Amino acid sequence: MRRIITLAATAGLALTLPACDPATTQQSKPSPTPTPAANLCDQVRPHLPGTWTTESGAPSTAAPLSDNCSLVDSAQPARRIRVSLSVLPVTDKQAAAYRKHDESMAASGGYVAKVTDGGAGAGSWALEPAAAAPWLVFRTADHQVRLRIENAAAGTMADLRLVARTVNDLSGRLSSMPAMIARPECERGTPAAQNILGGRAVVRRDAVVDGRLWCQWGSTARTAWVSSGSAGSDASISFVEIKSAGTGALRLTHKVSVGAEGWQQDDGLLAFRTSSGAYVMVGSAPGDEMRPIPIVTLGRAIAPAYE
Repeated sequence: MRRIITLAATAGLALTLPACDPATTQQSKPSPTPTPAANLCDQVRPHLPGTWTTESGAPSTAAPLSDNCSLVDSAQPARRIRVSLSVLPVTDKQAAAYRKHDESMAASGGYVAKVTDGGAGAGSWALEPAAAAPWLVFRTADHQVRLRIENAAAGTMADLRLVARTVNDLSGRLSSMPAMIARPECERGTPAAQNILGGRAVVRRDAVVDGRLWCQWGSTARTAWVSSGSAGSDASISFVEIKSAGTGALRLTHKVSVGAEGWQQDDGLLAFRTSSGAYVMVGSAPGDEMRPIPIVTLGRAIAPAYE
């Protein structure tokens, strides 16, 4: 059975920042729960030509668990670069696995391009699709950085490589932030999340995004996450799409007992709504390691936090 909703890919001392996901959808704004003095975008911005501003970014649902932000060109606001920095260091073996995942995603997504050398240091890689925004992945001080043009045709690979060079130049001076940024509302999901991770969560990134709770737990290799939103949010749209796939002629998803109404894809990705009007997504990364039953367990554990 094919996946209906796909999540792009996208570990301690942490380098600084908040990041952004490929954004052709609405921009989500996290609340100030606690944030570092300056994110990676704030550190890079003064060293870039032109006039740039920075925005904090909604949490990423990819592995490795990362902090996110956006660089925004003041002269061309559509020209936006999403910046993600792994909270924990990434080993050579892990980096190779993440590249393999990108290659698989590019092949299954039908991109008219292949993952190639990124030109941003040893082990970097890039993809410049013919009909989508390019991305570039590299490591600095052993932490993985993912750069992506948020809007197709509003930026180039050259823009990404310039940012990458700037990050590498600053790597010895980047500030750090704590591995654990946790909210008490997420604690009810921790045991189930750690079962997904296969061990203790060594990094947390919980936040309130657009007034709704997000929870993230990470190990050195995996991430378990819960995102949410109100009617009209990405979470509500995904819920409708997954439900529609389960009630149509092909029956591509199935109903599960989570919240007021829950639906799950065969790969494990779960969407449910609550009686209070919240829409919640539950998953883990890398996506090809996600398992349905542990995801349902996490969904049931965290559901009361949204009532």
